[in-house]
Amino acid sequence: MPHHDHQFDPERLAQMEDSRRKVFPPEETLAHFLTRPDLVIADIGCGPGFYAIPAAKMIPAGHVMAVDRQADMLDWTQQRAREAGIANLTTVQSVADDLPFSDATFDAVLMANVLHDLPDDGRILKEVLRILKPGGIYFLVEWDKVETAFGPPLDIRFAPEELEALLQSYKFAAVHTIAAPSPWYQMSAKKPEE
Repeated sequence: MPHHDHQFDPERLAQMEDSRRKVFPPEETLAHFLTRPDLVIADIGCGPGFYAIPAAKMIPAGHVMAVDRQADMLDWTQQRAREAGIANLTTVQSVADDLPFSDATFDAVLMANVLHDLPDDGRILKEVLRILKPGGIYFLVEWDKVETAFGPPLDIRFAPEELEALLQSYKFAAVHTIAAPSPWYQMSAKKPEE
């Protein structure tokens, strides 16, 4: 499956957030897996902090590692965290398939509108399994494989059943799709208990 490896403009993404927030607020997604105030999570491909900032607010006794390969995205996220008075968020510049974290570090890993854009989803899924604690949640937001006037090319999107099968092939458990406003869907999976 072909994937793109292009740079994104954080200012443009931030400008699009207001309209997206009205249709699909990040708090609705986060509420599916931020079930305790002391969780430690990674937001991989955090962009300008659309999910990372509200996540940090929702887990005041926990911590958010906001990860992106682009330094300018992390600068935006840091600035927003400072402006919001958030102290439980750390930015980390890294690619998704070689993360600088110890095994079994995170209670949850979020990848929102990211996986379809990455070149080697197999290596990435192995990294997610490695950094999740046993029983940890892997939560994804993805573009459905339907024609839209905006968004990523159709050929790099996953249909929900394709993504479910991919996650199951890497031994994720309790994989299920959660409805979201079109053209998105959400998916939750667990790292098996050891």
